[in-house]
Amino acid sequence: MKGNTDLLKADIGKIFFRYCIPSIAGVVSVSSYIFFDTMFIGQGVGAEGLAALNIVLPLYNLFNALAFLFGMGGATVLSISKGKNDKEAEHKVFTYSLVMGIISGAILTLICLVCLDNIAMFLGANSENINLVKEYMRIIMIMPIGFILNPMLSIFIRNDKAPQLAMWSMILSSLSNIILDYILVFPLGMGMKGAALATFVSPIVGIIIISTHFTKKSCTLKLNFNKVDFGILKRLILGGIPSFIMEMSGGIVIFAFNITIHKYLGNLGISAYSIIANIGLIFVSIFNGIAQAAQPIISINHGAKLEKRVLKLLKISDFTALVFGVVFFMTGMLFPKILIRIFSKDLSLIDITTRGIYLYFIAFIFMGINIITTIYFQSIENHRASTIMSISRGIGGILLGLLMIPMILEVDGVWLTVPFAEIITFIIGISILFSKKQFIKEFK
Repeated sequence: MKGNTDLLKADIGKIFFRYCIPSIAGVVSVSSYIFFDTMFIGQGVGAEGLAALNIVLPLYNLFNALAFLFGMGGATVLSISKGKNDKEAEHKVFTYSLVMGIISGAILTLICLVCLDNIAMFLGANSENINLVKEYMRIIMIMPIGFILNPMLSIFIRNDKAPQLAMWSMILSSLSNIILDYILVFPLGMGMKGAALATFVSPIVGIIIISTHFTKKSCTLKLNFNKVDFGILKRLILGGIPSFIMEMSGGIVIFAFNITIHKYLGNLGISAYSIIANIGLIFVSIFNGIAQAAQPIISINHGAKLEKRVLKLLKISDFTALVFGVVFFMTGMLFPKILIRIFSKDLSLIDITTRGIYLYFIAFIFMGINIITTIYFQSIENHRASTIMSISRGIGGILLGLLMIPMILEVDGVWLTVPFAEIITFIIGISILFSKKQFIKEFK
């Protein structure tokens, strides 16, 4: 229990920042898969390559959604069980998550490889880019199991008090992606296929590194194939649904944005959104890193009924996210063209994307706090509140915004849809928090 005792008794701020730095580094590294694919494809293939990659991006959202469904859902139950010292529940929830991750990845591979053309067209491929889309998809769709297990296992070992190893697994897998991206896209001239191959290898590297945790005496992640406990299975699924919705919403949002922006600006508009979305991906990953650092600490203290420590951590996490959010917003206002030129030097594309950044980046002021609040509810197993927040940030708020705002403001309305959804979600989150008398008392 010594590790648990540290999380339950040591200074909550020091624990948070000990987890926060490796968590942010790790999550940013995973997000860099797509960031560097976008950068190298933009420079090596051009605007059509960027548009093709953006069409494929919802598949990564699906992989991550499943990873977080089983990872965040399972890890929340795991840490609460640690707080209660319930070893059997710990082992069962890890087993269920691992098995479901493998099965879901295998099913995705089978479906996508059999129905490749139909899926490419459904995602938005057209006659101009379908060959590039299929070239990329043929390779990455062999590896859904890896894309699901890599982040999922990273979440579990972080909850098993190995945040540094989780960080290094992600950093080194991403580093392999960057190196291979450059070699395959430029010296070897393999274009989209090269970028896909580089990304294919990355989760394999991460899983190999994570596997070393299971050889250590300190590892408490054990398999238990005894009689299925449907109560634990239900808690796992319910606990992971908010994260699943948030990630899956990202894919649906990209799909909806691509259709809407194409209506106003054509393929150049899709390329502009691809750049903004990929810059945003890094910023969002920092918010997710803060949230994932807080999650095991919140869950284990909640399991031990130490609510004052939980709320103190919520304050620290929210303030940290707000500082980052303001920095991201100001970066977009002051240096938009520097950010855009990382991906493309096309002057028309730079002009369109600059306008988009000025409007879209307002969202980052509120986004971090919204993500932290959602994970807080998820970590204490308040499934209703976390699900409401997830829907509001994603398919609810954004799809509503895309239907309404562009009718008034046209293309500016498309860029303002994400800020609209984040502001609505912020109001909902604050309202839920301060509707609880106990929360108000402890918060003061």
